[in-house]
Amino acid sequence: MNPAGCPEEVKEKDTRERKSPAMQISTTSVKPLAAITSTTIISLAVGLASLSSGFYIIFQNLFYIPIILACIFYIRRGLLFSIILSFTYLGMLLLYAGYDHLLNGLVRVLIFITVAAVITLLAERAWRNEEELRKNYEGLAFTEEELRSQLEELVITQQALKEENERKSDFVMVAAHELRTPLQPVLGYLSLLTADPEGFGLSDETLEILRKCETNIQTERRIVDRMLELSVADSGKLSPVLVEIPLYQLVEDVITLSGYQRDATIRDEIPPSVIVQGDPILLSHAFNNIIENAIRYNEPPREVSIRYIPGERWHEITVADNGIGIAAPLKKRIFEPFHIADQHELTREYNRMGLGLPLADRYVRLHGGEITVESTPGRGSSFTIRLPREEKQ
Repeated sequence: MNPAGCPEEVKEKDTRERKSPAMQISTTSVKPLAAITSTTIISLAVGLASLSSGFYIIFQNLFYIPIILACIFYIRRGLLFSIILSFTYLGMLLLYAGYDHLLNGLVRVLIFITVAAVITLLAERAWRNEEELRKNYEGLAFTEEELRSQLEELVITQQALKEENERKSDFVMVAAHELRTPLQPVLGYLSLLTADPEGFGLSDETLEILRKCETNIQTERRIVDRMLELSVADSGKLSPVLVEIPLYQLVEDVITLSGYQRDATIRDEIPPSVIVQGDPILLSHAFNNIIENAIRYNEPPREVSIRYIPGERWHEITVADNGIGIAAPLKKRIFEPFHIADQHELTREYNRMGLGLPLADRYVRLHGGEITVESTPGRGSSFTIRLPREEKQ
């Protein structure tokens, strides 16, 4: 099978059909040659008979047919043949009719040659146009084959990338589960020890060490949880369960449960009456990641404002901060997993993995929405979440 899915016989048939008429004539040139030869012999025979009978008018008009045929099929060689045939006509005329008809004979020869030259010129131009068309056709055929080949390679590459992405998602999911499993009992034992240090006879120094271990393991678990969330979101197996959500209350719950008021001044300006269609869990994660990002990249005095703008098609929620901002070349990459905008100036104080914004973007897109960002370095950033007003079909 060829790249387009057609049998090889069809390709051979297409190749045969691409031959131009000029090429086909060259392979069957016996037919025009036989026609020219037969008409020439007939013209000479009938001409001799007419000259013998004194019918010169018939003789004069007999040679047009072989001349025209020769110039059409053989072009310049046909023109040479026409000149020879014209002077043959003149010789026969002078031989049978005498030199009294020399002037008429020369005029007739000139007419023959002129007709032959005009037909030759037209035939040559037609042949050139045909040759140009043939070359263009062959070029288009080559381009078509090349495009088919490239399309096949693209399909193969796309399939390979899809399979590779599935393998990556499966690996991340399995790895996250395997990493998460041993963390649970460790956290359980540490919580048990730190909850009753006197009962276990722990000194203050040991208790502080255990609490640091507990904090770091909690951080590790959150990272693993986010990696797991990302793999599930990218697998295409996650579908939001849409219900009516009071947007103001959802955002307030995110702020309160995460304790963000301790880290920044947050102004929630969403009207209490706003209702959106969405998955409460996924949207909570999305808003949590956006607000957390606004606080972490903020600078004193840390201020975050959350505003709502109604539209005909969208609910627009903007989360703005007065932080360090994002450089223009980096704005397109902030939603890529594990990408950190200031990675070249990275200090570990933020404890970041670059997964918060990618997860928020994926959860919003699952609702048929989008997240856009406007930012000026040194003046802060504004992230706008757009959610469709109607339920996604």
